[in-house]
Amino acid sequence: MKKELLILVLFSMMKIGFTQGVRFTAQLGVASPIGDFSNNEGDPKNGGFATTGFDMKLVGERFFESNWVSGINLGYSLFPVDVDAIKRSVNPTNPESVGVESQSFQNINLQFRGGYNFSFLENKLAVVPFVDAGLGVFNSAYYLVSQNNTNIFLRSGNTGLGFLVSPGINLVIAMNDMIGISVYSSYQFASYDVKEQFKSLGTSTGINWTETISYPYRSMNYGLGVSLTL
Repeated sequence: MKKELLILVLFSMMKIGFTQGVRFTAQLGVASPIGDFSNNEGDPKNGGFATTGFDMKLVGERFFESNWVSGINLGYSLFPVDVDAIKRSVNPTNPESVGVESQSFQNINLQFRGGYNFSFLENKLAVVPFVDAGLGVFNSAYYLVSQNNTNIFLRSGNTGLGFLVSPGINLVIAMNDMIGISVYSSYQFASYDVKEQFKSLGTSTGINWTETISYPYRSMNYGLGVSLTL
């Protein structure tokens, strides 16, 4: 039912948009973690240790005669784990004795967009400042840490939901009446509470516990894209 409702909303937006102008954009760029989310000092159990990854988006926008813009942004960002930093935090004097296997942090967004379209150079250049707001789905990192094949520590990543806000700006340079090249930048922020499972495998029985980790998710995303205007 939820899937059918989303398809209906998207179809309605596109149907209305054809009478007033609609633009679809595919974007690919860099996702840079900021603040505590990228912290590479201290105990890795407490979160952080994210490094620069990639960002991809599919954006649909419709334009009103007043130049206001509404739309939907579906995006995905991936942040690798700073393996070297984890090794240094576990054994600062001999980090090479530490082994780390990891799976990246991930963030998926489904957001509604509000913005304003500024046109320059006889409509050859469009500048659209915007604010996206909606659902963020965050998947925390998994990693296995071992030292000299003993004292094995396993962190099992999990998923958290949050309200994600992303102010930004999008520049579109028209190649012709339909195709354009876009340059985008946005700042994403949300707070995610994720229940993490930890296992200490250094004993024959093992030690297991679950703990809620608060992630102050902050990311600066920027890149290029291709747009189709109808």
